Amino acid sequence: MYTNTPADPSFLFGESIGGQFKRNEVSMKKRDNNWIGAFLIVLVLAFVPLLVSAKKYSVGLSDQLWFSSADTSYDFFLYWKGQALLLLCGILSLYVALKMSISKKDTMVSVDNRYMIPLGVYFLMSLLSTLLSQHRRMAVWGGYEQWEGMLTLGTYVVILFFSYYLIQGQTEIRIVMYGLLAGVFILSLLGARQFLGHDFFRTAAGKVVMNFMSDEKLNFTFNFAPGRVYATLYNPNYVGSYVALMLPVILSLISFRKRIDALLRNGLAAATAVFLMMMLFGSESVTGFIGLGAVLVLFTILMITNIKKHPKIFASMAAVCILAVTGAVFYNKSIFEYGYNKIMNPTPNHFVVKSMVSREGALEICTAEDDLLRLVVDVKDGVYTYEAKDEKGSSVEVAKNGESESVKLLDQRFEKIQMQETSVEAEGEKQAALVVNTPSVGKSYTVVLKTTSNQNGLSQKNYQIYNPFKKLDGLREIPAVGFEDKMHFASRRGYIWSRTFPLLPKHLLLGSGPNTFVYEFPNDDYVGMKNVGYDGSTVTKPHNMFMQIFVQTGLLSLLAFLALYGFYFAECMRLYWHRTEYGWMERFGTGLCLGTFGYLVTGLANDSTVAVAPLYWCLLGVGIAVNRRVAKEEDCFE
Repeated sequence: MYTNTPADPSFLFGESIGGQFKRNEVSMKKRDNNWIGAFLIVLVLAFVPLLVSAKKYSVGLSDQLWFSSADTSYDFFLYWKGQALLLLCGILSLYVALKMSISKKDTMVSVDNRYMIPLGVYFLMSLLSTLLSQHRRMAVWGGYEQWEGMLTLGTYVVILFFSYYLIQGQTEIRIVMYGLLAGVFILSLLGARQFLGHDFFRTAAGKVVMNFMSDEKLNFTFNFAPGRVYATLYNPNYVGSYVALMLPVILSLISFRKRIDALLRNGLAAATAVFLMMMLFGSESVTGFIGLGAVLVLFTILMITNIKKHPKIFASMAAVCILAVTGAVFYNKSIFEYGYNKIMNPTPNHFVVKSMVSREGALEICTAEDDLLRLVVDVKDGVYTYEAKDEKGSSVEVAKNGESESVKLLDQRFEKIQMQETSVEAEGEKQAALVVNTPSVGKSYTVVLKTTSNQNGLSQKNYQIYNPFKKLDGLREIPAVGFEDKMHFASRRGYIWSRTFPLLPKHLLLGSGPNTFVYEFPNDDYVGMKNVGYDGSTVTKPHNMFMQIFVQTGLLSLLAFLALYGFYFAECMRLYWHRTEYGWMERFGTGLCLGTFGYLVTGLANDSTVAVAPLYWCLLGVGIAVNRRVAKEEDCFE
């Protein structure tokens, strides 16, 4: 039963002496005996994120026309994390099997179908998508820039289940709390040092660590400028997801207790929280700030009853937050202006040619104003001839400039387009080509003129792009939905999302397989990618965790993923909303709820990655276990 709130801050920090929860008689007789399992869970939370070392591997994409011919690459931040997860899952499975074989039935925890059914559906749909994938090797093992194949997704499911199953009593919960705090402190300290310009991985010792698992000593360079925070998480974007997930959990460990152990914990947690904020500022992750903003809104909702009862206390807390945020914004004004403009005032589209398609023997060029030019080019004995028409079939005059050897279109709609006759080496021979220039925006596209035979054996003109990898590829129509005038929205997510939306309908049942988004995305959209500055790049992820799940493992798996969290969130609201007294366990449970919620909010613009995702799945399992304990109304006060 809940007690009324005392007239002091103890409702939030657990110092009440008047309110006590009834002990569960059965639980009092049982002794917490899962400390080994709790320690293994701590290794997932604290040790795995710190792993950094080089791994040379075969990319397996060199046969794709839109990818480089080089087939080897190096990974520093993801591969070994995945391998450690597999090892820990194996050890956890062995431990649970041994425990179940020697434990009495009355000491085993019954599973809750509200969580197990959606978890099982998610796993099953991911497995089916893997088995039926056209790229099964990548789907099973993972690979290029992701390393989140079916084996890794399987570890997420196993980790959540074991976290839920093994974390039964206060001893295990405290082990997880303190182990998590230690791990986050170490990682956030590394990130804070990067923010201050002292990057451990740029030192001699750091390079030794990064070469530890490598057969050869690598002399590598860093893409990020000094002061930019990536920690051990591979990408500054993932730092935003990590901070949104961990900061509320770490803050929930702070109390007003005056015991020595509590004071030490409070000091470590406060320092860790400061380091996490330094990481966030240094990462420049707008998504991370948005995630924390959403956490603050949810916290206000959860505390609404206490705000009404203790307006002065929360007014003071709000004032401190406002001052802190104002100071942070003032001190890092450029970062916030940059983030604001990325969303509210993105860079306008800056191109003349919107698309090029080879269709029915003609090269169709669509301009930014949606004017269509149909161009037919013949080459005979090195002499180029042109026939140009608009969308309605009206002729467009073509003029050659002998001095500059350029070709112009004498029509106001197409006057920004020029062409240059040239040749390129492709497929082992010299090929006649045409460079489509747009001098006003500094972009050009090289098109090779080909003659092929159709199904009836008749010759037909075909136009292929000469891509950045010196390969020839077709010019096809690329489906796109939305963001037509906002391709640079949120650091070019507008472009990626516009090409991802058309992929969703084909994956209503099954996805393409884990880690296979790189095959589904139109990486052969050479014109569109050059227009937004992705020329020569490979898009491997949609920058949206929910679309990532949708495309790779299907809509049903996404619905199961959301249902799993939905049941947990509903339980959290039942337990913590309108609560008027908080002990250490309730605070920890509230922090887990806020952190996992913040992570999902960052998932709107960030992807699932083995650098952060295992922490979410593990903390979700711990959160479910904590809720189970709180719901039994046991003695949760310090």
